[in-house]
Amino acid sequence: MERRVSPAKREVSPGVVLKVSVMGGYSVERDGDYIGWIHASIGDRWSAYVRRPGTSGDLLGRYTQDDAVKAIVTAWDAGVVLPNGR
Repeated sequence: MERRVSPAKREVSPGVVLKVSVMGGYSVERDGDYIGWIHASIGDRWSAYVRRPGTSGDLLGRYTQDDAVKAIVTAWDAGVVLPNGR
């Protein structure tokens, strides 16, 4: 079971990047905007959180790493306007 991201960052889909987080786990960025984070859970599962400006974020659930990133991107698109208005 693979739980590592290559050294500093890895593009997981066009414009979506995982970066090693100073808090443990990985930050999820899309086109340079921080949209969520993941951290290891049990087995091959990762806890996924979508960033909600002004809050501590929302837990989306536990997924495989790729599905966790997809869940964050989907939740971000469905409910959050970026601070820059995009």
